[in-house]
Amino acid sequence: MARIMVVGNANVDRIWWLDRPLVPGGRLSCQSIEKRYGGGGFNTGLVLLDLGHEVVLVTSLYDDDEGRAYLNDLGKRGFNTDFVSLVPGATAAVDILVDSNGERTIIAPASRRQPGIETLPSIEASLVYLNTRQMSSAALRQLEDFDRVVSQYPLSTERRPANVLIASRSDVKGAAQTAWQTAAEIAAPRLETLVLTSGMQPIEIVSQEHSVVVEVPPAAPVRDTTGAGDYFAGGYIDAIVRGLDAGAAALAACKIAASRLPTSGYDGPEG
Repeated sequence: MARIMVVGNANVDRIWWLDRPLVPGGRLSCQSIEKRYGGGGFNTGLVLLDLGHEVVLVTSLYDDDEGRAYLNDLGKRGFNTDFVSLVPGATAAVDILVDSNGERTIIAPASRRQPGIETLPSIEASLVYLNTRQMSSAALRQLEDFDRVVSQYPLSTERRPANVLIASRSDVKGAAQTAWQTAAEIAAPRLETLVLTSGMQPIEIVSQEHSVVVEVPPAAPVRDTTGAGDYFAGGYIDAIVRGLDAGAAALAACKIAASRLPTSGYDGPEG
């Protein structure tokens, strides 16, 4: 299919399966604890691999036993790992609390510092996907060398030239056109589409001229919402690479995300 460069984190996640939702002053039981690979780069890349694309992953792992094992697993899964770097340090798990309704709370170690992206590989790619917090000025300039760039909406207002920005509605202020104006400043001069998601609520597809609302197809309640946004991004990228318009791509992405999330009938992690 297509060669896609995915720039994003590869984390070790530690999932705490809770017996009820978090409440202030509450007492909860942890039914089990599961360790698994995660992170925005890993999750989205895995969707694209499963859909038949070549995925060139650009990320860093720590140069310890756990980091090297992760790198080996990435290769076995089919990722192109030529641009995965090993950096000094110790791998620290990201704790994710998942309650009985499938809602998750992410707790990253305070000492965790992911190295920023200094440069992008000079390779041919049909599309570049960004889900990383920090990129050097040199790496941002390199984005001009690629025809299509899709990015998660950055948590800061750092300029990030992209054709498509994908954002959670809760991260973007104002009505659709106000959100567009802010997004256009971040992704200037090439922004074409802003995709605003909000769980099972309708998706807004915003452009300079207008906005379109896409209803999210009904889906079974899920056991764990971790990675839902990453899976949506993978489905959306696959769809636009195949030539679908933004609305159809959002609908296809919803179906991909729903298919990868365990339903509430899931019995929990194995082991």
